[in-house]
Amino acid sequence: MDPSKKASEVWQWLPVFKVVAETQHLPTAAKQLHVSASAISRTIRLIEEALGQDLFVRSSRRLILNAAGERLLTATRRSTNSLEQGLREVFDQSFSGPYRVSSLGVLTDGFVLPSLLELQAEYAGLVPHMTTRLASEANQALISGLLEVAFYYDPTSLPGIRCESLGELTNSIYCGQGHPLFGKRRVETQELLQHSFSVAAIGDRGTPMDSWPVDLTRKVGFQILMLSTNLQVSLSGSFVTVLPDAVATPQAEAGRLWRLAPDLIPNTRVYAACREEDRNQGVTQALIDKLRERIARAPARRRRKT
Repeated sequence: MDPSKKASEVWQWLPVFKVVAETQHLPTAAKQLHVSASAISRTIRLIEEALGQDLFVRSSRRLILNAAGERLLTATRRSTNSLEQGLREVFDQSFSGPYRVSSLGVLTDGFVLPSLLELQAEYAGLVPHMTTRLASEANQALISGLLEVAFYYDPTSLPGIRCESLGELTNSIYCGQGHPLFGKRRVETQELLQHSFSVAAIGDRGTPMDSWPVDLTRKVGFQILMLSTNLQVSLSGSFVTVLPDAVATPQAEAGRLWRLAPDLIPNTRVYAACREEDRNQGVTQALIDKLRERIARAPARRRRKT
């Protein structure tokens, strides 16, 4: 099979395929495309005949993508995104419309959200769509054309994705008012481990998302999904927590959190990822630059004087 020839054959029908594949329902697709369901059905048959294989599993009520259909949908989304970006460059237009961004808790509240608000003031037509995805999920969404950019902690070398480091966030161990360790300047590791921790979920690398050393066993008294939730848990005074200093410092300066002495937690490196073909897209690069600047300015750990 000559892929170039096949692409030319089915190119005119791909917009119809994309709508049908995303709705998986002929009447809904027909309504969106302003044509009859029978006309759409014929178009899908033409694509399948041209490619020599089925793209859907047909039921009485729906069309469900099979593996070949999923692959074609992913390729169609990538092509659509690239075409839209190319047209903006041809007409020298700034980005407008939905802009899909994924990030995780601490990054979302402290870095991505304020950067997006700044960006929206510069790109009047920009409509940010924010989601939360782990790195592996975000990478698949980027490849499938479901995201423009993702921010996370686990780097990738997947083909077709550009991943770059934005800097590091320092982390420390904290407790809140009312906790037995609050206010203590000297706390040895063994004393620390006698207390229960609120612990973040396991990340894509198989290690805790709060970067706790894997060879140091601690007592788990509370389990959370996102590291940002630990701020509220820590403020309760019920558990010891690991927090990014960028998040905890304002509360510590206000006297509501106490940073404990053992410097056990390594820094967390932050990454931005986008599709390789979007690496020079103005709006994406502007957002990445804003996050890099914010991370560079973020409060960081300083060793306590004893």
